[in-house]
Amino acid sequence: MLLHAKNSPIPNPNAHIIQRRLSSSSSRVCSSTSQNIVEWISSVTSDPCESRVNIETNAFGVRGLVSQKQLSPGEVIFEIPFRYCFQDDYENESSLSWSARMGMKLLEERAKGEKSERYEKWIESLPVDAPFLPGIAMTEEEIQRLIRYPPCVMNALKDKERHEESKRLLNERLANIGCNEADLDWAAGLMESRCFKQGGVRVTAPGIDLCNHAGDKANCIVRFVSEVPKDNDDLAKKETKMKLQVSPDRFKPIEKGEEITISYGYQSNDIYFSYFGFVPFDNDNDTAVLFESVEDLSEFLKLAGEEIQSDLCRNETTDNLAARILSSTSSSSSSQSFSIAANGKIESNLSKAFDACELNQSQRAIVIQKRCHEILTNGPFVGTTVREDLRIAESEEEEEKHRVCARYRVAKKEIYAFPLKKKR
Repeated sequence: MLLHAKNSPIPNPNAHIIQRRLSSSSSRVCSSTSQNIVEWISSVTSDPCESRVNIETNAFGVRGLVSQKQLSPGEVIFEIPFRYCFQDDYENESSLSWSARMGMKLLEERAKGEKSERYEKWIESLPVDAPFLPGIAMTEEEIQRLIRYPPCVMNALKDKERHEESKRLLNERLANIGCNEADLDWAAGLMESRCFKQGGVRVTAPGIDLCNHAGDKANCIVRFVSEVPKDNDDLAKKETKMKLQVSPDRFKPIEKGEEITISYGYQSNDIYFSYFGFVPFDNDNDTAVLFESVEDLSEFLKLAGEEIQSDLCRNETTDNLAARILSSTSSSSSSQSFSIAANGKIESNLSKAFDACELNQSQRAIVIQKRCHEILTNGPFVGTTVREDLRIAESEEEEEKHRVCARYRVAKKEIYAFPLKKKR
């Protein structure tokens, strides 16, 4: 989760509310104390924040924070002292994935029960089911079959390998506290989807980790601040806190009953899908790879030279085209990829490559349309259809992994289909 969820053309007037797409069962919690986590925050901070927010389940079955009164721009909803934040402090265990490392710490704290004074109430409030994350929840065969999009498949397989190795290394510690690999899957999934990164350290905070993502419609921000306690004048005793605050640049207050939301960052669907377990609606930051390398692009341009009527592409060798492309980009790697974004936007390095090959706007459009058609008709999505994917994505009868993967595939297909719609 970073400071600061288009996958279906079906209109959704409440799309900004449901950006963290957990399974319907994810709203269940370990005990009846989930509602009390806000009361716990009030008790440890001596600030009655339950008068401002409470935990509720929205219309989509997703837990979140909801305002209990009107909240003004810039108003602090609550703050968590850093000593109560759950942090990754196993710096000497680099052989483990960070999510497995923090997941193991979570399980060991849970095993302490009442002796885990700082974290007991927070741990009791956590969902029974972790969000669906491909690198944890899917088999290698499922990753290949259900995701389809090559860059995400490769990333998920790497995550899977790292997670499985981490489980192997942690087997003895798991057994010592009566846990198994499924418990670590649960804990690592929660940590992966709930952590912020501050100064290179991953950390999550009770209550703040309940905030759902709403992109540029988010009404709140999270800040890390160091302050001297009000009852202490010693500047050397500054205390770091995580603050949940109404966005100061809002022009209107948050009304009573409105969900408290933040932004997890402006990123492609690959990140949200892989590490948060949902696919955003109307994500203008989503991208799709057209060419996987400089060689891939140069060979395509050479073959398309006649069709796009480019003397340079017709007459230059593939190696010379590749050299032109490579010299135009900021990376010296020939394995860099070239992408387009949602709504047909051309990513910077692809635009520079076209410049280097002296392609005009008409020629660029033909190249992109030709490549998109090739990917949709002969590429990794063959055997799936948008109609069937949409049916799966909206069906409550399908397993969560099938629904989320189908929604992810639709989002990628929409990016490839957009230039072809312009052609018609």
